[in-house]
Amino acid sequence: MSTAQPPSTRPDLVLLNGRVTTMSTDEQYAEVDAIAITGERVSAIGTSREIEDLAGPDTTVVDLAGRRVIPGLIDSHVHVVRAGRTWRDEVRWEDELSLESGLAAITRRAAERPAGSWIRVIGGWHPAQFPENRGPSRQELDEAAPNNPVYVQFLYDWAVLNTAAMRELGVDHALVRQLGEEGFKTASFETDADGELSGKVNGTPLMEWFYRRMPSPTLEEQIASTAEMSRELNRLAITGAIDGGGFNSGPAAYPAIRETWRRGQLTVRTRLAVHAERAGTELEDLAGYLRFTPLDVGDGMLRVIGSGEVALYRTVDKIAHPVVIDDEVREQLRGMFSDLASNRWTVHTHAHHHETIDAVLTAWEQVHAEHDISKLRWALVHAEPLKPVDVDRIEALGAGVLAQGLFRFQGDEAITAWGAETVSEAPPMRSLIERGIPLGLGSDAMRVASYNPFATLAWFLNGRTVTGNDTLAPQHLLSREEALRGYTASGAWFSFEENDRGRLEPGLLADLAVLSDDYFSVDEEVIPRIESVLTVVGGRVVHTAKPFADIAIAAPEPQGVSRA
Repeated sequence: MSTAQPPSTRPDLVLLNGRVTTMSTDEQYAEVDAIAITGERVSAIGTSREIEDLAGPDTTVVDLAGRRVIPGLIDSHVHVVRAGRTWRDEVRWEDELSLESGLAAITRRAAERPAGSWIRVIGGWHPAQFPENRGPSRQELDEAAPNNPVYVQFLYDWAVLNTAAMRELGVDHALVRQLGEEGFKTASFETDADGELSGKVNGTPLMEWFYRRMPSPTLEEQIASTAEMSRELNRLAITGAIDGGGFNSGPAAYPAIRETWRRGQLTVRTRLAVHAERAGTELEDLAGYLRFTPLDVGDGMLRVIGSGEVALYRTVDKIAHPVVIDDEVREQLRGMFSDLASNRWTVHTHAHHHETIDAVLTAWEQVHAEHDISKLRWALVHAEPLKPVDVDRIEALGAGVLAQGLFRFQGDEAITAWGAETVSEAPPMRSLIERGIPLGLGSDAMRVASYNPFATLAWFLNGRTVTGNDTLAPQHLLSREEALRGYTASGAWFSFEENDRGRLEPGLLADLAVLSDDYFSVDEEVIPRIESVLTVVGGRVVHTAKPFADIAIAAPEPQGVSRA
């Protein structure tokens, strides 16, 4: 038995007769039968008899009956702040098996909501998951919810609005002409055979235009929505997340998650990587963050850790769309990263194309010559087409890589844009692991990917797109243990917490999940359907399902002063 508690201390909770994957650095305790929790931390691991002997009259004892326990999952790059604000307005299509069932879900949501309230399907799905192999039409959305504005988005490729949504946003030929005069591509608005607007629009710029004009929920609605999303993530064994920022995630995005945390309703440990809300304000917003946002302000549930994925909006490339990196961009990157380094902030920077990766690494190297960044845990986000020289540069900087299963949905697009040979090593997982470069795994949900971590884990095992095509070469596929480590212990490194969570060892935070199916033994196709039946965050039960549904959920513990 391995223990951190004095012999006289009785645990609050013990889990017995399980298969507990600890991710321990001590191979002797890599898998144990039982675990004891005292307060918010693991107090002992060992055999069921050893742990049961520690229990006292007030200890809650849970018989796992052979179920698998894992450390709570940490999604190291996700967009929970943005998604939480509108979660209750959204219908998620991750688990829908047909377009017909997806439309039925919209109809059910419309029946629950007042007439005129918005219903949104904002990413996380792919037409290939449906036998119809397509998205909805405006007419189908009208039939599904005739009295509600409906907006359905596929990745950042296209979106469809129903008639009510077009009316609310004033989408007509006059608007198309106006936007054309403002620089938008009028061809992005599709028309039908009669020349009428079909309700379908293409491209990120128009989606961003729509986002800014859709009504925002009230702060109270955003708080309730964020709390609900947090519990949904707990259902899927997620206990931690690094929010990377993203479009429309500037300074005004954070009051809802802060108040959710203050009320004790945030049940996912959230680390914030912040940046400017839109193009043109990057330097101003960064200066404001550096001046007014102390690093690590908050507590174990919510705090700021550094700068998010968008340094400059001009450098936000996409898989099929590179960006122009000129001398002005390079100088702005160097200046921004220099400011971040001198303030000792960590940095997570978005880069899909090699040109962007090279520009970012060059700026980092220039800054490193003046301010040592090797202890700041800077990370490239996405970074699929890494070359061997890039791996050398990352290692020399003490940096890491945050990788996501984006090619589950976008692998075919990447093969078309880059070629199958490049995609087969995008990213070169085996090279990163063998070099000891920190590798954190995540989803990049909620728009370009599903938030289901087990669907993402399955992609790292097989590299297969939703259309059935292979992407990664076999040598770059991960084992189940490697993938899980990337979603737990390795993910904690990027928020400077590898000695506090991500493993189930005595003295570390008791963040764990009991799984519905054994991740290590079920057939691979079952993995995306795994859920948690018991989720614990800091020793507090935050989610239960059969057979543990009778265990009480911990009551919220409010803190601080409300600003709502």
